[in-house]
Amino acid sequence: MGENMNKVVVRKEDWPFLKGEKVKLKWIGEPFKKDNKWMFYAYFKGNKNTKKILLDWASIHFLSVGKYYTNGNLNGGEALEDKDIMDINLNGVKAEHKERNWEVLGTGFKDKTKSKTFNFSKGGVLYTIPIIEIIRAVLAPDKFMLNRILEMDTLENYFTYEIKESKLDIYFTSEYEKKLLNGSEKTNHLAWLLTNSSILKMFNTVGKNMWELGELEFDFLFERFSIKARVKKKESYIRVLEIVSLTKKRINVDEINIYHPGFQQTHTTNDVKKRIYVSKNSSSDRKLDSSSDGATKDSEQIDTFLIAHEYEKMTKINRVKSGRAVRRNKEDESTKKYAFEDKGLRTTADAGGQEMIKGLEFTNIESVEEKGELEEFVQVLKLLKKRRNIKSVEIIIGELQEGRTGKRFSRLNDGVTKRKYAIGKIVMIDGRECSLIEIEREDKALSMLMLKANSSVKWNWIYSRLLLGLVDESGKWSNEVIKKAEEQGILFYRSKHIKKGIYERAEHIYKISIV
Repeated sequence: MGENMNKVVVRKEDWPFLKGEKVKLKWIGEPFKKDNKWMFYAYFKGNKNTKKILLDWASIHFLSVGKYYTNGNLNGGEALEDKDIMDINLNGVKAEHKERNWEVLGTGFKDKTKSKTFNFSKGGVLYTIPIIEIIRAVLAPDKFMLNRILEMDTLENYFTYEIKESKLDIYFTSEYEKKLLNGSEKTNHLAWLLTNSSILKMFNTVGKNMWELGELEFDFLFERFSIKARVKKKESYIRVLEIVSLTKKRINVDEINIYHPGFQQTHTTNDVKKRIYVSKNSSSDRKLDSSSDGATKDSEQIDTFLIAHEYEKMTKINRVKSGRAVRRNKEDESTKKYAFEDKGLRTTADAGGQEMIKGLEFTNIESVEEKGELEEFVQVLKLLKKRRNIKSVEIIIGELQEGRTGKRFSRLNDGVTKRKYAIGKIVMIDGRECSLIEIEREDKALSMLMLKANSSVKWNWIYSRLLLGLVDESGKWSNEVIKKAEEQGILFYRSKHIKKGIYERAEHIYKISIV
């Protein structure tokens, strides 16, 4: 069942309806990419008109068709109609996938879309469940899973796992925030997914078809499916509006061991703290801002688990501590205090340009302007773009994430400003690819890395491991990570920052890339 959590108001900024007006959610559109984020339109009917509102994809977590919403409060929806709640057992019932064209009319728009449902016939009654409700409430019932389900092959950025002798071992990377492991809900759900191959296949198929077909499409592969749902009934027809509980989930292991870099034995000392951070924020409201490019770290405060998931039996979870941390207790005049103002703005999208490696997105180099230490790197890439043997040049600029042990290098010498990285991807006319990775160095002797591969590799995985390894090694490229990448056929070159002009650097890189 859902764990007891303090209620945080999640409010949509720029709500287009009158204050106090109750508006009914009529339709939820399919996700699409905008500004490196997955977005969707939600259609609300007010007293006078219907309007569509652009939201981050993971905001679907809070929404339910047929509920009424007021003043942009997304997690405060009310079921004023169709309040019937019933238990539905569809174990062993074959699902039929149905689609039909649909139009949504409103102020200034006439949008064409599709109604997609799974239909079940049992005992002379037809049950219909929107496929988007299966995603929202069953496969991906929290923000993290919602953002992962639209991606291809990115779960390994966050964890690896092994099943043996009725035990599931999950090894989380530092990219999976430790606070998501508080409580048992998210761990149990992940274990349910990983220990049921047909359900994991469904989850992975959603992202695959989203990228290949551009729409939500997957087969219903549940053998056992028992829910409690808010429904609309009409004679021998039952339409599921909202799944409020998924029951009788079965985790097919007896024990779960979870490992995370943040699980450490803490040793307290009387040493003085070097710095502390103080928030000026006093409001508990969290305002959703879909215009933000990605998420702030604190967006996870709205990563609640709203749907109750019930299990046949509770599986033992062991949190394995493998590290050691030192906690300083004292403050004095040498302790630096950094005050920051938290305006309560949040987004349910995953981090885009502000955070690293959440489905990396490249941008054409021509559209990028950068000041500071990475400016020369951008200029070199623009020169390379002009070479006739080079088909395309793209770039990512982001900020380093804190690693397991080397948190200090993720920030510049002032201890506050996040350190930037840049990744340039060069595609040759013959299809070969090479990548360049540059870091804001300040006074550090850190080479630029150049990577080449003649065969297909998981570049995003390589980038992730290299950048996380760099932070964990406190500003040195990890030889262990490089060795593993070389085993996949990747060639590495290091370019020292000697005093060369941008034309000489571009020529040097070009000569290596065409070999």
